Amino acid sequence: MKKFLYLLMALPLLGFFTSCDDDDNMPNVRISIDYGNATVVDNAVYVVKPDTLKVLAVTVKAVNTDHNATLGPVTYSFDGVPSAFVPVSPYPVNIATKDIPVGSHVLELSATVAEEGCSLATIAAAVKVNVVENASDIPDSGGGTTTRMENAVYTLK
Repeated sequence: MKKFLYLLMALPLLGFFTSCDDDDNMPNVRISIDYGNATVVDNAVYVVKPDTLKVLAVTVKAVNTDHNATLGPVTYSFDGVPSAFVPVSPYPVNIATKDIPVGSHVLELSATVAEEGCSLATIAAAVKVNVVENASDIPDSGGGTTTRMENAVYTLK
């Protein structure tokens, strides 16, 4: 009788180890990142030292206009060092540049993404951040300045 009860209790656990056979049903989204105290030029972010780099909002939009998409909590890393975990939309974070050397750096973010009719996935994006001494060190984009990065490059897992 004990073996039967043990087997009965173990059966629901098998559901945790099964996977969906349709891995092609991944979300198809566009990610946008809004910055403060920064300028976006050619998919790179420029911030003048010692200003604080501000990520004001991270949003996703489903490519399929019939679907809705949303993000879960966002985890940030700067140069590979975990910096913040933000569970609340619009997922803002401030990164002080006072002690960051002038040069090229990487801001990474990851989050769970959900789209209607698709599997849950983890989205990971890496953004090049250039810390400069003066505003004159920011290159001219030719199309005006912006503080929003549309369609940031990302991968889904």
